[in-house]
Amino acid sequence: MTALSHRSPSLPWRLATAAACLNLVYAILLQAYIVLASPFAERMREVYARPEMLAPAVAQMIAGALLGGLVAWSTAQRWLARQGAGGVDRPGKMVAVLLAVLLVYNVLNSAALMLLQQGMFWLIVTYKEWLDEHLGFYRDITRALVMGVPLKLAGILLGGLGSWLAVRVAAWSVTPAVGAGARPYLARHAAWIAGATLLLWQVHVSLALGAFLQMQTLSADLVQYAFGYWLLPAVVMAAAVLACRKSVPQALGAAGVGRAVAHGSFAFWMAQVLGVGLAILALRAMSWSQLARASSSNSAAVFSLAVYLALLVLGCVIGARLFYRRREAERDTLLDAGRV
Repeated sequence: MTALSHRSPSLPWRLATAAACLNLVYAILLQAYIVLASPFAERMREVYARPEMLAPAVAQMIAGALLGGLVAWSTAQRWLARQGAGGVDRPGKMVAVLLAVLLVYNVLNSAALMLLQQGMFWLIVTYKEWLDEHLGFYRDITRALVMGVPLKLAGILLGGLGSWLAVRVAAWSVTPAVGAGARPYLARHAAWIAGATLLLWQVHVSLALGAFLQMQTLSADLVQYAFGYWLLPAVVMAAAVLACRKSVPQALGAAGVGRAVAHGSFAFWMAQVLGVGLAILALRAMSWSQLARASSSNSAAVFSLAVYLALLVLGCVIGARLFYRRREAERDTLLDAGRV
């Protein structure tokens, strides 16, 4: 068995990097085939020529890669902790097996999602008259959500399942290096996982619920969509990680990855609820002329972004106190006992 150097990347990090890179490369190759060689290539080239379609597609590929890496890291970290090991006898073999399993899974996953998409399209076409009769004015929005939300949820669940399965299968091919000692789960790990979870919510919710409405806004250009789908999520994640890093206690106790995921999810949805509440109050307090000026003002957009980031940071701080309250109490008790 080989002892791992403390300066070398940990095994969970190597597996996460491999899973994320494979998912990203596979997504790029799949989109390249759809655009260049599929029966719908010409139509898809026209679709991706539109900024409102290109920017979400790129964001979705990056988010899918991040999700795969996050699940792979969490699964590997938990498996090593149960084994009491910091690595395995043949880490290169484990990475290779993970890549092979994940590649086969991605191919099957793409086929399954394509069948699901065809099934959803068949349902909409079959029950078109019923939808038109019962949905009325909102039928176009509802159709977009019916087609988008189930596929989005299925893609998220199946993507996470693929990374989990790949790590578990790869673990059967190696032997844990028990003598190396398990690497601890630290506060910075919890902060990064919470920030990544918040980022995934940010990207996927905007894709599932906001893409249809943004497609109707023909005045926006690629720079504006790139800001909303690429730059803003990166800023959101950076702010969340910094806030979580400052607010998460150093002594995590028995807290694991699940608590960090819950922390990031709570921070995101708390910011959404507070943001909607503040927006309603602002709309009630402003006249139509003020709303028109604010909608075309860059300073109003910057102010709204600053408020949203502040709400996310507030959610991270409150979430840390809520989810890690027992850990802080245990730490204080241990410190007081040590002084005595």
